[in-house]
Amino acid sequence: MSFVNITLEEKQAVLKHLRTVKNQLAGRMLFPGTSGNLSLRVGDYSPERFYFAVTSSGKDKSKDTPEDFLFVDHEGRPCENTQLKPSAETLIHCEIYRLTGCGAVFHVHTVFNNLISEWMGNSGYVTAQGIELIKAFNIWEEDAKISIPVLPNYADIPLIAAEVEGVLNPAIPGILLRNHGIYAWGKNAFEAKKHLEAFEFIFEYLYRALLLQNVSKQ
Repeated sequence: MSFVNITLEEKQAVLKHLRTVKNQLAGRMLFPGTSGNLSLRVGDYSPERFYFAVTSSGKDKSKDTPEDFLFVDHEGRPCENTQLKPSAETLIHCEIYRLTGCGAVFHVHTVFNNLISEWMGNSGYVTAQGIELIKAFNIWEEDAKISIPVLPNYADIPLIAAEVEGVLNPAIPGILLRNHGIYAWGKNAFEAKKHLEAFEFIFEYLYRALLLQNVSKQ
């Protein structure tokens, strides 16, 4: 399906979903300083050609305006006439869509995901085990253990995008950028948000567990 064949109703539905999620996450103060980005795929999918709506660069996500989102193609290029710029990290969204076929990708910067990715980043993974919210990823084994990939936070976004394929694990719907933030995805906006919330719970849990361990050693 080419972008011109995507209906106005499909576009409007995607924008409505994105605006709802944006407002919910902004209400939790998850977009400090215009940080973070959200995207939602529209129309049919193929690895060679797909389209998605993504947050515009540099916008205050606590407010609603007609310039909050724009549509881009599988290479992150605007596919309609617009003066808006897609988020600087749109290429990372492109790679996640291409490799997973997912329907939504959400990215936030938080204190907990920054600290825990920095603390454990040398290993290339953040490891979590026995935490209840691991079940949010449809992993039901008792005392389940997961490893969330951590990529270097290069200033050159294409360098980051080029490394996504080498670390992405289809069973773990998230990738951390070290001392930067989490990318979480799902088959739709509901699932991507669920995964994002579960990751953030896990990062806070790990951080607070480290604090307790340090206190017990004193």
